[in-house]
Amino acid sequence: MLILSSLIFAAQIGLAQDEKVVTDSVGTSATEAESDSVEVVITPKRGQDSTIVKVAGMKIIVVNDDKNEPEKIIVDAEVGGKDTTYHKDKHVDNVSHWAGVRVGVNGYMTDKGLPIPTSHEFLELDYGRSVSVDVNLLEKDFRLYKQHIELVTGLGMHFANYTFESKYTTLVNSDPLGATTDSTILLDKNKLRATYITAPLLLGFSTHKDENKAFRLAFGGQVSWKIASRLKQQYNKGGQTFKPRIKSDYDLTPFLFHAVASAGYGPVNIYANYGLNNLFKSNKTLALTPFDIGVQLMF
Repeated sequence: MLILSSLIFAAQIGLAQDEKVVTDSVGTSATEAESDSVEVVITPKRGQDSTIVKVAGMKIIVVNDDKNEPEKIIVDAEVGGKDTTYHKDKHVDNVSHWAGVRVGVNGYMTDKGLPIPTSHEFLELDYGRSVSVDVNLLEKDFRLYKQHIELVTGLGMHFANYTFESKYTTLVNSDPLGATTDSTILLDKNKLRATYITAPLLLGFSTHKDENKAFRLAFGGQVSWKIASRLKQQYNKGGQTFKPRIKSDYDLTPFLFHAVASAGYGPVNIYANYGLNNLFKSNKTLALTPFDIGVQLMF
């Protein structure tokens, strides 16, 4: 409304010496001068207010909504026959806390930390190659306080890769979970791959309604449903390359629950997930708590 006020003020100064004010029976007022180059018309409508200002052949219409907040500014430049419409959308998209692509490191730990006991050293991980990828496609936000505090949910896919340190052992889906060793085969790749469908429930905070200018923070919980798992290996033997893919559940827990947190600015987030239950089923192997941490590029 600052532009509109400036135009009306300028029109009043220019016509201060020679003007008259006409008020009709329905409350519509118009300022008319000897020259028709400037005209101000205020026309109330049911459920909506509109203000029309004509200045030197240009018509400006400001349309207000029921809450008397500017919603649309229409500039009609009659000179030259060009029409220009500028829309000011007050419904700004929410700042994203979930949607995007994540790349990080995933692993697991015992109740004493990262070291794996020697009795289960076949589960020791190579963290330099244990990479997780998340594709969070859907996000739904519910505003609790303007654009600054939101309840966030959505859907995504989590691809976990647990790459084993051992180059000679092969995971076996036995009871309990075990491994076999073959010293004649050097494994170039030896990892357990698990795929999950994920859904979060987060409380999100942001400092600005524009995502490119917003610091944001989110924390809450996440549930993951395992839909596939396989052992992926690669090795050379007799001049040939072999790439066995062994599908099995490997006693992985079908549902995982995580405490999650993320923080970021603009299009980049950092995130961390910590498991609230074990990666493998109870009594099948060590009680191992999964985790992953990484960077996210927001949608």
